[in-house]
Amino acid sequence: MIWTNTALFGNLIPKEKITQDKTKATSIILGAFPIDINEFPNVEFVFRAGVGADNINFSNVRIEFPSNETKDLIYEETANFTSYLIFKMLYDHLGCLNTWSGIKRNITQDKNLLILGGGNIGSKVYDKMSPFFKNISIYDIKVDPTPPDYSNADIITLHIPYNSQNKGFINKKILKQCKDDLILINTARGGLVEEDDLYDILIKTDMRAAFDVFWEEPYTGKLTTLSSNKFFMTPHIASSSIEFAQRCYEDFKQHYGR
Repeated sequence: MIWTNTALFGNLIPKEKITQDKTKATSIILGAFPIDINEFPNVEFVFRAGVGADNINFSNVRIEFPSNETKDLIYEETANFTSYLIFKMLYDHLGCLNTWSGIKRNITQDKNLLILGGGNIGSKVYDKMSPFFKNISIYDIKVDPTPPDYSNADIITLHIPYNSQNKGFINKKILKQCKDDLILINTARGGLVEEDDLYDILIKTDMRAAFDVFWEEPYTGKLTTLSSNKFFMTPHIASSSIEFAQRCYEDFKQHYGR
């Protein structure tokens, strides 16, 4: 029997194979949030339906991940979705049809885009955004430990792993270094940003943010009180394409029952 905490596969799994009773589960399909493996005494293996490993805090059970081909779908689609969020935040609410008027803006090409994390997704965002921005920089601590210049960035997008060292990576200390009209994009993990610090600076400045990931999901926290122009939310869908779900399910079936 299969227990899961993700809706990624939808109706692909036969209902008769799914259980909500943790003691009856022999397999787990794991989403983005961690589990207590001790609550599953009969589990033989866990399939992580994604690429992040920050929610895996156990080693006494066999763990499997999607194939490299399936992971590539995640990286590509998440980079595409990140690019969409960048442009949405740049161009939404710039004009009013009622008054047939617009807001003056600087050209996108001259804005500074800072990508935090140069891995599988961050590097793709760099390639996709290069034709549109003259000034793009990537900060990756594995390449250069020197912190970036946050004060020069017009847009920051997060693509670093979530772990104990990176928890609350974006906090009031960094946010106070940024421009008052910074755009912050997060398609990585909600915990990379201090929720209270972000809220406080959003209500005090012209800074805006677009998040696809949150501190708990579904997210009902204080940032939901802000307008979508100020804090734009999507329900953790950056990589949720039909093709990814189908390929990921095929990967799971290859491991299921071994």
